[in-house]
Amino acid sequence: MKDVKTICPVCRHTENTALLALHSYPIYQHPMANTSTIPLPHTIDLEYLICDSCAHAFQRSYDRDILEKIYSCHYYTPAPSGVGATFRNDFIHFIKHQSPINKDNAKIFEVGCSSGEILSELKSLYPNAEFSAVEPNEETAIAAQKNGFEVATEFFTTKYSQTLTNKFDVIYSRHVIEHIFDFEDFFNATTQVCHNKSQLILETPSLDWATENSSTMAFHVEHVHVFSERSLVTLAQNYGWFKEKKCITSSGNLIVSFSRTGSNKNLPTPPHNQTGLQSRNQLLSNKIQNICKDKQVIFWGAGIGAVTLLALSKLYQLD
Repeated sequence: MKDVKTICPVCRHTENTALLALHSYPIYQHPMANTSTIPLPHTIDLEYLICDSCAHAFQRSYDRDILEKIYSCHYYTPAPSGVGATFRNDFIHFIKHQSPINKDNAKIFEVGCSSGEILSELKSLYPNAEFSAVEPNEETAIAAQKNGFEVATEFFTTKYSQTLTNKFDVIYSRHVIEHIFDFEDFFNATTQVCHNKSQLILETPSLDWATENSSTMAFHVEHVHVFSERSLVTLAQNYGWFKEKKCITSSGNLIVSFSRTGSNKNLPTPPHNQTGLQSRNQLLSNKIQNICKDKQVIFWGAGIGAVTLLALSKLYQLD
């Protein structure tokens, strides 16, 4: 199912600007037991646009079927101890110091809990709280269940949320909203499980940080969206959630807490020097091509950073 977007999915503005292109980008970036079972294609050309109104970056086209398969079957396996600890520590620090949970027996719900690492951290902070979660990847959901958490192997949809009887005091997701195809369905599901004093916390890669640091880290096949603070606040306000607290971490992630009882306020300013992202990467691409001309190239430990450099420089083409 090929989706093509030319209108901003956040504010419906019809004018946008080309932001970043990545050539022949690998679709599957996580360890797999047998890559021969993965159907072609294995690479895709990515093109990101940015909305001229709310500064939201989004893929012009994506294949929903491929992405849903990644999230269900080919996403992260349970993380080894210590992997991703900085991101988790940043989120817990935000909870403790900027957006504390004030109800001792709070009902807490995580959308996309992976192996339950954050649930475990929160349980140690709030031992009397009640925890529930959804996680579409079966392997990681089982790992969270083995740690004693109630986790459904589901995508978070309106249809699924209607099966829940609880209204939660805190609903949060980390690195989920940038993958969402249907914002209306996601926020309708959130409304289904909240009450008028609920708190919503969203964490996602920051476009503001990416443009300031000329970083392509947030741009890859699984990220249908890259949010600026302006676009995330705009999106949440569209569905009756209003910004309370926010931070941008040193690792480049935006964390924002929302309540139902706020009001429309002045929107955050859009990120500056958006065009610098593409121009900086063009300079980097030219430099890589000059260095590697007529040479064989090996990227040792070729993670997302390395494959992004390859995609920018067009040094390879996979079948």
